[in-house]
Amino acid sequence: MEAAIFKGSIEEREMLMEADPETFILHPHYTKHAHILVAAGRIDAGWAEARLRQTWRDMAPRKFLQTWDATRT
Repeated sequence: MEAAIFKGSIEEREMLMEADPETFILHPHYTKHAHILVAAGRIDAGWAEARLRQTWRDMAPRKFLQTWDATRT
């Protein structure tokens, strides 16, 4: 199985797999983990960018985000 792995919730993964089971897949190893697997060759660049940005925002220190957001508006 070749796939890209993104951080996300188990609930989101289940919703995505139900909506597009050929794109969003699950290997048994990741069943208990909050990761979203996207089949190789089926990654939508816009979705991937949005997911990476959200993951980054979720993990970045709040003070850094305030400065970052202030320079982007």
